[in-house]
This record gives sequence, C-alpha cells and structure tokens, in this order.
Amino acid sequence: MNDNNIKAKAYTDSMTMEIHLLTAELLKELGPTAIQVMTGTRDRSMPSRWAREDGPKPRTEQQLRLGYRVWVMMRDAETARVAAAWMMGANPQLGEDTPLTAIREGRAGEVVSAATVFAGGMFAG
Repeated sequence: MNDNNIKAKAYTDSMTMEIHLLTAELLKELGPTAIQVMTGTRDRSMPSRWAREDGPKPRTEQQLRLGYRVWVMMRDAETARVAAAWMMGANPQLGEDTPLTAIREGRAGEVVSAATVFAGGMFAG
C-alpha cells in the first residue's frame, strides 16, 4: 500500500467505523486515561460506556474519530507501541503539547501535520 493509500485508509476507517468499535479499539491500544485526555471527560467510566452502549456527544465523537485517524496513520507508519508513545508524548510540532491535548482542542490540521512530520514525510503529497 502506498503512502497516500495509507493516509486515505486511515481517514476512511475513522469516518466509517462504528463509534463503539472505534472507541473500544482506542481503549485497548491507548487506555482509558488517554481517552479522557483526548476528550476532556472527567468521568473515567465514560470511555468504556462509549465503547459498549452510550454514544458520545457529537464533539466527543469528532475527537475520537480524529484520535483514531492519527493513531492508525502512526501505527501503519511505525508500530502500535510507537504510535501510542507518540500520541502521549510532548511534541515540538505542537508547541510541546501532546497530540492528545491538540485533539481535545480541535487542532486537527496541526495533529495530522505533526504525524506526517514524525513519519518522515511518509504521508506528504
């Protein structure tokens, strides 16, 4: 699969995957604390509820879909372990904020650009 196909697939998957399944995968790969940071929820049980029964509010769903999209891009460019570390680490492309914080703040373009830079331009073009 070429670079543009990987980027397009991550976007398509993030938009078409059922929100419960998407949330469950993020929980499995990143954990509930990362989901809390990404969405700004204070209730530690909410991510698990979103994965099982209650759908999140529209803004939270957007945050989850963006988080999944970027996580898949990074996982496919590197590994799941590197992708998780990247999501939770301070990032110079984001003013030393973590990608999770930038996702919570709705900085989609910045987060996707930071992922592209980290992947060595793999998704450029």
